[in-house]
Amino acid sequence: MLVYTINRILQMIPVLFVLTVVTFSFVQLLPGDVIDTLIGDEEAEDPELRAFLMKEYGLDKPIYIQYGIWLGKALQGDFGKSLITRRPVGVELFESIPATVYLGLVGIGLSVIIALPLGSIAAVKRNSATDYTAQVTSLIGISIPEFWFAIMCVILFSLHLGWLPSSGYVSPFEDLGQSLYYLILPALAVGFRQAAYTTRLTRSSMLDEMNKEYVDTARSLGFSEPKVIYKYTLRNALIPTITISGLQLANLLGGTVVLETIFAWPGIGQAIYLAIIDHDYPLIQAGILVLGIIVVVVNLLVDLLYRVLNPRVALG
Repeated sequence: MLVYTINRILQMIPVLFVLTVVTFSFVQLLPGDVIDTLIGDEEAEDPELRAFLMKEYGLDKPIYIQYGIWLGKALQGDFGKSLITRRPVGVELFESIPATVYLGLVGIGLSVIIALPLGSIAAVKRNSATDYTAQVTSLIGISIPEFWFAIMCVILFSLHLGWLPSSGYVSPFEDLGQSLYYLILPALAVGFRQAAYTTRLTRSSMLDEMNKEYVDTARSLGFSEPKVIYKYTLRNALIPTITISGLQLANLLGGTVVLETIFAWPGIGQAIYLAIIDHDYPLIQAGILVLGIIVVVVNLLVDLLYRVLNPRVALG
């Protein structure tokens, strides 16, 4: 296991290198530049000021040298300063990460709580009304875009019914009750679609396990049906379900821009969105890079967890 872990970590190095290249190149292709943001419209045509600032920020150097300087500083945790707030970018992102992780974990947790019993019951009662209901519901959940469902939640539960706030955030360490109150709508928007995927996967995995020989053997030995289903079959069926849930969490953390913007959730996604609006290039670069690293690391952890849960998988 240790050798496999080391090999997987080494395999991450070229992936992370490509990620830095893509991130740096993406920001370079955005319209406008750092100088326009710094000096504004009134002095935009002042050639001496532009030349001074370009030299000050190293923008007069070839692009590959700019990349090398940026990468060297990024490896030391120095992403520069925000062009808008003038605060270190690392501090800006560090303040946003907990909100994104909080939303992602609760959203995925909610999806698992809904999907595991629903998918299991659908598999056990195959071709019944319960099974058809679960399949239709999950199909609807997969078909509905997350942003549309989020907007509908705001319109229904906040604007029309007035039950829940449409935006806002309170840290769970400050006031857990208020925090959950503001979290319900965003977590519902996050968890609904993920629950649909997980329900279908759980049902499929359960059906595969129920058709295996060890299930017939357990029944022939006189084990009760609930014990066969929930102690043996469900436990084995959870392996791919947990793996996919981890991958969903990675994708969710890497794609929170739209949902966080809709709910004004102060996470990395909203920070990147506001940075794009304000042309805050250092924050854009750092935000995209951090989200990319989170996705890569979570995928690594999920891969390792799969090997732990399923020892039959070769570790070579």
